[in-house]
Amino acid sequence: MNAAIEENIVVKIGGASLFGGPLLIEQIRAATAASANQRMFVLFGGGETIESMRSLHASFPQLDVEAMHWRCVRLLDATWEVGCELFPEAVPVVTWDALQRAKKGPLGKSFLVSVAAFYSPELLHRVERNLHPAHDWNTTTDALSWVLAHLVEAAELRITKRRPVDPAMSIRNAALCGMIDSELARMVAIRDPRERPEVRFLHLKENV
Repeated sequence: MNAAIEENIVVKIGGASLFGGPLLIEQIRAATAASANQRMFVLFGGGETIESMRSLHASFPQLDVEAMHWRCVRLLDATWEVGCELFPEAVPVVTWDALQRAKKGPLGKSFLVSVAAFYSPELLHRVERNLHPAHDWNTTTDALSWVLAHLVEAAELRITKRRPVDPAMSIRNAALCGMIDSELARMVAIRDPRERPEVRFLHLKENV
């Protein structure tokens, strides 16, 4: 029997799921657990933390859009830290060098990736140009998870949602429906299909 093929998988956990409370924690743990032939790279969204900044910008539209983008990126460290505390079994990844080691590291491991490990003004030169998302509100951790998937050479990108998504729905239609951000759809569209990971949606629902 042939050995199972090694694969890297990125899982984006929406901030709304993390803010969903204890009933979702075990579902998140199951969704981010690696099998013996996998490395799982987990990225947490910002949830209400980021939405509060969106509301602030709506109240003060004179604030610089790009500056707000990078403020929100820095705020993602907060939900990453919470994730590290809630899921101590996973390996934290906080630097570019650590991410490079992890993508070829031990199998059967889950890694909690800080956005600061791969996406910041100082790191943009290390990422190919067509993986640069817009520095505005069109970019969320949906698009950033796509960047991460390419950087770790992932076979698959899994995006969790708290409401069901039709498996047959295209990325373009998912963006038009507001299920994912428009930057993810744009970057998927311009990528050679032979070079892009499969994108799947996972439905997380509260245990009752």
